[in-house]
Amino acid sequence: MRISTVTIFDQNVSSMNRQQAQFMKVGEQLSTGRRVVNHSDDPQASARAVGVQQSLAVNQQYMDARVSVRNSLSQQESVLNSVNDMVTRAKTLMIQGSSDTMSDIDRISISSELEGIYEGLIGLANSTDGTGRYVFGGYRDGESPFVKNGAGEVEFNGSPDIREERVDGDRLMKVGHTGNDVFLTALSNARPSIDGTPANSNLFATFENAIATMNGTNGLTPDERKDAMRNTMIELDNAQDNMLTKRASLGARLNELDTLDLVAGNRKLGYEQQMSDLVDLDYVQAASDYSLRMVGLQAAQKAFVDIKGLSLFNYLR
Repeated sequence: MRISTVTIFDQNVSSMNRQQAQFMKVGEQLSTGRRVVNHSDDPQASARAVGVQQSLAVNQQYMDARVSVRNSLSQQESVLNSVNDMVTRAKTLMIQGSSDTMSDIDRISISSELEGIYEGLIGLANSTDGTGRYVFGGYRDGESPFVKNGAGEVEFNGSPDIREERVDGDRLMKVGHTGNDVFLTALSNARPSIDGTPANSNLFATFENAIATMNGTNGLTPDERKDAMRNTMIELDNAQDNMLTKRASLGARLNELDTLDLVAGNRKLGYEQQMSDLVDLDYVQAASDYSLRMVGLQAAQKAFVDIKGLSLFNYLR
C-alpha cells in the first residue's frame, strides 16, 4: 500500500502534538504540585477527593464552633470568678457588721459598700460577649436579662433555656449556664418573710436583705438582726458553693473541648494525608517524567524536521 507524503506529514504532526501535550501536562503538574489537576486526569481519585474535602470542611466547621463556645465558656468562668470575689468581700463585711462593737453609723457605712457590690453584681450578670449577646441571657438577645422591678428587686427576663451548639458530629454542648441558674438559685429556706413563713432567697435577694439589715431600714430588733445576719452568711456560703459547682461544670466542658480539638487535629491530619495520597504529586516521579517527555518531544520535533526536508528531487542527479 502506498503511503502519501501528506499522510506521513500528518502522522508526524500528530506525534509531535501528542508529545508536546504530555510534556505540558507534566509541567502543569509540577507547577501546581498536584497529580490530579483536572477531573479527567483520574476520575476515581478526583471523586474520592471531593468526599475527603467535604469531610475536611465539616471538621473545620466544628473546630470554628468550638472556638466560639470556648470563648463563651471562658467568659462565663471569668464572670463567676469575679462574682465569687464579690461574695467573699460581702462575707467579710457581714462578719464586721455582726460585731457588737459596731455602731449604727458603722453599719450604714458597710451597707453602702454592700450596695456597691450589689450593683456590681447586676452589671456582671448583664455582661455581654463583645458581639452584643448577653452571656447569661440564654436564647434571648436585645435586652438585659436582669432588671429591677417596681419594688426594686432584681428579676430575670432572659431565656430559661441554655444555648447549645454542635461542637462535633455527635456532640451538642450547652454554652455555659443560664442566668437564672447562676444568680437566682434558691440559697436557703431559713429566713422568714414578713408574715413569718419561710422564703426562698437568691443572690440578689440576699444582698437586698443584707443591705436593709445593715442600714436598719427593715426595722429588725437587735436579736432579729443577728438572726438575719446569720442567715445571710449561710446564704452567701451557699451562693459560693453554687458558683463553685457552676465553675466546675464550665471547666469540665472546657476540658472536653480540648479533647475534641486534639481528636479533630488528628482527624484533620488523616484527611490531609488521604488528600495527598489521592491528588498530590510525586515530585521524583514527575521530574523523571518531565525529562522523559522533553526527550520525547525533542525527538518528535527532530523527526518532523527531517521528514519535512525529504523530497525525491534530493536524490536525482
